[in-house]
Amino acid sequence: MQPNPQYRIGEPEVRELLARAPWMLLVSHPASGPVASPSPVLLDDAHDGDGLVLVTHLGRSDARLHGLLEAGAHRMLVVAQGEHGYISPSWYVGSDAGQIPTWNFEMATMQCDVEVLDAQANLETLRKLVAHFEGEYAPQQGVALDIDDEGNRGMSMGTVGLRLTVTSFDAKSKMSQNKSAATRESVIGHLDASHPRLAERMREANDPRPADAPTREA
Repeated sequence: MQPNPQYRIGEPEVRELLARAPWMLLVSHPASGPVASPSPVLLDDAHDGDGLVLVTHLGRSDARLHGLLEAGAHRMLVVAQGEHGYISPSWYVGSDAGQIPTWNFEMATMQCDVEVLDAQANLETLRKLVAHFEGEYAPQQGVALDIDDEGNRGMSMGTVGLRLTVTSFDAKSKMSQNKSAATRESVIGHLDASHPRLAERMREANDPRPADAPTREA
């Protein structure tokens, strides 16, 4: 991505982005040509404190296309995309009026070393993925993956678990930080009607205080 220190974010913010946007793109470049596969990806809590470590899985056919079933070292580019949207210059006010259109976005591109997991570790990864998403969207009646069930173990053979150790990353959160407070409020007001999730991210990015932090009297 084009370098701009004003929008750059560090590891704590990247962790928050990955938690908000777990549907990521895995990209590699084997001898047969570039390959990209979308997949749910989670931070690996077992390696907390060791930098960014991710876990995911691919279908065996996808893993084969990426060359992951071949011997040797493997690397991938993992792309996480958060909220994003078009920003019209008609929303700009004051000294910002008349500027060009832009796109607000949050994104992390991560260079990763890839470890192909054995069958048992793959099952544990699948269980973790199911537990995470079932717990988030159906906490009362969620489904758990029984890794001791022979049917589940058989179906897991069609997948390949991956542990991805991030060796470097480039991450941005571009949320109109370069515009005046009045313009940001105008942009947020328009997005409240058309893209409320992006509007909320802009509020959070431009006022990073905790929600329960006291406000200062004028």
